[in-house]
Amino acid sequence: MLRVVAHGSAAAARQYYTEGLKKEDYYSEGQEIAGKWHGEAARLLGLEGDVTPEAFAALVENQHPVTGERLTQRTRANRRVGYDLNFHAPKSLSVLYALTQNPEILTTFRKAVADTMTDLEQYAETRVRKRGAQTNRPTGNLAWAEFIHFTSRPVEGIPDPHLHAHCFAFNATFDPIEDKWKAAEFAAIKREAHCAEAAFHTRLAAGISELDYSIERTKTGWEIAGMPKTVIAKFSRRTALIEKKAEEMGITDAKAKDALGAATREGKRHGATFSDLLAAWGQRLTAEEKVILSKACFDRTVTALKQVTAAEAMDFAIAKMFERQSVVERGHILAAALRYGTGVLTPESVRDEFQRRQFIGRKVGDQHLCTLMDVLAEEVALLAFVRGGRNSAAPLGGSRTPAISSKLSEEQQAAVKHILTSRDQVIAIKGGAGVGKTTLMQEACKTIESQGVKLFAFAPSAVASRETLREGGFAGADTVAQLLVNPSLQKQVRGQVIWIDEAGLLGVRDLWRIMEIAGSTSRIILTGDTAQHTPVARGDAFRILQKYAGLRIAEVSQIRRQQIEDYKQAIAALSKGDLRTGFRRLEALGAFVEIEDDAERYRQLALDYLALGKGGRFPLVVSPTHAESALVTQAIREARREAGQLQGERVFTQYRNLQWEEAERGFAQNYQPGMVVQFHQNGKGIKRGEIFRVQEVADGQVKMTAASGRSVDLPLKECGKFLVYEEMEIRLAKGDRIRITRNGFSENGRRLNNGNTAVVEKFGKKGEIILTGGVVLNPHHGHFAYGYCQTSHSSQSLSIRDVLVAQSKNSLVASSQEQFYVSCSRGKQTLRIYTDDRELLREAVGHSSTRLAGMELAGLTQKDLSTFMATELGAKQWREAIASRRGLDGDKDFVKQLSEHRKVEPRQAGEIISWKGYVEMKRGIAGPDGKSRSKGYNSQPSKGGEQKKGRSWPKTVEHTDGFLKRNEAAAARNKAETQEKPKTEAKPREGRLAKAYRSSAENFKKLADKVKGTAQKTREIRMGGTKVKPGGQNSFDRSAKHAAKGKTAAAHKTQKPPVKTRQASPPVVRK
Repeated sequence: MLRVVAHGSAAAARQYYTEGLKKEDYYSEGQEIAGKWHGEAARLLGLEGDVTPEAFAALVENQHPVTGERLTQRTRANRRVGYDLNFHAPKSLSVLYALTQNPEILTTFRKAVADTMTDLEQYAETRVRKRGAQTNRPTGNLAWAEFIHFTSRPVEGIPDPHLHAHCFAFNATFDPIEDKWKAAEFAAIKREAHCAEAAFHTRLAAGISELDYSIERTKTGWEIAGMPKTVIAKFSRRTALIEKKAEEMGITDAKAKDALGAATREGKRHGATFSDLLAAWGQRLTAEEKVILSKACFDRTVTALKQVTAAEAMDFAIAKMFERQSVVERGHILAAALRYGTGVLTPESVRDEFQRRQFIGRKVGDQHLCTLMDVLAEEVALLAFVRGGRNSAAPLGGSRTPAISSKLSEEQQAAVKHILTSRDQVIAIKGGAGVGKTTLMQEACKTIESQGVKLFAFAPSAVASRETLREGGFAGADTVAQLLVNPSLQKQVRGQVIWIDEAGLLGVRDLWRIMEIAGSTSRIILTGDTAQHTPVARGDAFRILQKYAGLRIAEVSQIRRQQIEDYKQAIAALSKGDLRTGFRRLEALGAFVEIEDDAERYRQLALDYLALGKGGRFPLVVSPTHAESALVTQAIREARREAGQLQGERVFTQYRNLQWEEAERGFAQNYQPGMVVQFHQNGKGIKRGEIFRVQEVADGQVKMTAASGRSVDLPLKECGKFLVYEEMEIRLAKGDRIRITRNGFSENGRRLNNGNTAVVEKFGKKGEIILTGGVVLNPHHGHFAYGYCQTSHSSQSLSIRDVLVAQSKNSLVASSQEQFYVSCSRGKQTLRIYTDDRELLREAVGHSSTRLAGMELAGLTQKDLSTFMATELGAKQWREAIASRRGLDGDKDFVKQLSEHRKVEPRQAGEIISWKGYVEMKRGIAGPDGKSRSKGYNSQPSKGGEQKKGRSWPKTVEHTDGFLKRNEAAAARNKAETQEKPKTEAKPREGRLAKAYRSSAENFKKLADKVKGTAQKTREIRMGGTKVKPGGQNSFDRSAKHAAKGKTAAAHKTQKPPVKTRQASPPVVRK
């Protein structure tokens, strides 16, 4: 473990050195630990060897340790002194060293620490603020003092073995550009801490293996092979104490646990010797444990680890990190690969493999973000499919103008009309929570099915589909997962209409698979809201389609769920991201219950829960994290028990989903005896729904047994067909509310949907759990939890009368704008928000959880995609090509070529394949013979006259040597000419106020000159090759002259002789 702790007081740092760093957690009088100087900055300061109190104190006070002069420019009272970086060995290694005192172990440990700190030193930076700059400059040098400790803080007066190092890095670095010492910036070091931790353990495990000790990988790291887990637990009392206290307080954040450890630590014990500690440690062990421990420590029979290549480790990291994210920080990818290859690989080999992979990345802010070619190809293919489907289908409402019910509002009628008259294959309706999307879809469905087409309704969750939609009149509604895995259902939807509700919860991969199922014959309707939670899977598909696909959208914004006007207006403001107005309206509504004490706050929530649920309609309680949900649940159950609503508790088995990614489920070393594996799809020799218990892990295989006693090996290659659970205990009483956590069936054949809530009515004679409505659960069912409090994710599709939100400091890590909007918008009449700090809550929900898409990281724009679709092929041919796997492979080739092109010229078109070139390549899908290349026909006949299957892609045009030499020579000449030009001194930067004042003064002067007629001559105006004389700024004189000329001309006209007129002849009179 690697922790980075800041120290902001010189006095506290000196005391920390005297009482913490120099002295062990146990020590005899006068016993001290000698620290060692490390780092390039220490060498520049003339520091080497042992750390002296004088040198340490000088750096703490910002003084040069040799000359005594001030080191950096500023010495403020609240100046940050430095950072303490803690490196911790695995507990089994600490016990091994404590019992053997092998000096080679200590040497290996110190070398791993030194090498890792040297890596982190390269990320040292300093601030640059000259001439308006706001950047950080890498310096690559630090000075740190290293102190090695061997025990933890005592528990009940006795410490445990705990080998760890403190590296105190001072807040000073030498800037070679400015040639002076400056304050250091540690942000990049803290950001790379997780990767450095993985590198440290990789080095340490490899070094210990070279000492002929066997190691074994675990889910969280590694341990010495053969070390009993009971021994590790007995020597981890300090960790167990902190974890227990954190569980009681509902704390899950690592930083909060560190603070809790500091607050609960005991003082150091004086006068104890190492022999005293050995005697105390020996009393904790049984005779059998001593024998096993002695064998693990002194019998160096090495068991070789399974060899892992850097490529395999990187494959694992990619599969793990990109399962739920489109864009990943570089350090997280490296850390995952290093953990996979612990004890076998080196950090250097993993970094080299990372460079060989085709990652697309750039620096965004202070983070180095990466995405994959495959991710980009999926996004581009999805967008191309939707764009290609525009204006390609007949209206769903028929050729006549559809009749729409007048009971709907105007915007609902407009949305229904958009659905029925659209000629696009993919139709979208955007609307927030409670705006009546289901109601308008009922109206649209009547007209669609009257045309002889069937509408199939789907939603991401079981509750949203099998309950909310079915109750809304869509009898056959099912989950999206069922559509993706059921071939029979896929055949039924072909040529029909697929409606996906809550589309904002679908990732790019799932929506792309739906497009594949739809093909060119099925229509797709997407309804949802991007202001709510993002998908668990990678890619915010609905948001990307709205922004880049040119998707025509009808929006419904009038809220109908909330029945109180102020409540409705508050939710409307939150849906638009207007937190200021939303919070103000919620405060006026009296929604906030601000109580600082946790116990009192949860107690008040529990009392309100009972008061609102007197009629049997209990409110919905929402919290962002499981930890705070557990505290709320405990308070509600205590209040209900006191009110006599809970009686006769019993203990049952509960299965908690470990939420492993698919890559983690396929890694044997992650499994431990006692874990539970359940299949949700049929596997090799295993039926869907079967439950197994892990017995042992050996030779890369996981041995497990079923309840019947049947033993099988876990098929790790089929890791997408099962989930892994941890077995726990749960206490239930009559009257308890429970929530089902897995889709399935009850003992009496009733359907169970993930998210269903029910009340325990009674217990059967054989221990069965009988719920309201007659549902019977097996006592070993396991897939349920307390149903008093839910997370905002699980409550997104719910609508209920009263809502209570528990969101304190303990849940700020999971707080976001989307989470707060979802939590508050579930209710119809009542909303109460229980917090300990209203202002801190407002700040926490101010940030958005919207994720960066791969195409956004790569810089793809709407213009690029429009060019991509500019082809002579028809929309149907486009969709057929892209919906095929060959089409997706072609998109991958295109993305790869574009990435390489933009590495050379980010925005200029060169001779490498461009967007236009790719479009021309796509045009080759259909040849002059009319045959579709996407169906396997080659564009050119072979020599033998036969057509080979597959498409031939045009080769990339490469630059010739002569062309490259001419370009290099021109670049050299331009560079020489630029260097010869004299450099002009930079003008001082003008402030915004001064600039505004100068501009206003100039404009006022121009206006005054115009009024006076003294304005300067305007610039010369040319129209083609002819000069045009501009008019004067003041036209009063010219107007007077023009009027005078007009009067003279009029006078001349009056003096002209009169014009002779011809007399008309008299009319002829006929008799």
